Amino acid sequence: MQEYENKNYIAKKIKLARKQSNLTQQELAEKIGISSKQLSRIEIGAFLPSLITFLKIIDVLKIDIRDFGITINPTKNKLQNKLLKILYSSSDKELELYFDIISVLIKNSKKIKN
Repeated sequence: MQEYENKNYIAKKIKLARKQSNLTQQELAEKIGISSKQLSRIEIGAFLPSLITFLKIIDVLKIDIRDFGITINPTKNKLQNKLLKILYSSSDKELELYFDIISVLIKNSKKIKN
């Protein structure tokens, strides 16, 4: 198993980055919308963060996602990259809203083409 697949590695990486950013657990928790208790559990490796929480953490702490063994192939299309950044930093409710809006737009564009 790769080191970055270990939840203790993830916990230590997040804790170290938080400390290097001079943020308390409370401050980081507020920035990403979780409780400080939940963040504490993530930092000790008791829990893995949800995908949305993980993406918010690495965004706030400026952690390179590649440090966790994840590779992202950015597109050459700047608009696609902007949209991907919005999606990665969105909450579940925002993602549902975006999906509904895009679905309606696609459905209506198909009606116009026919």
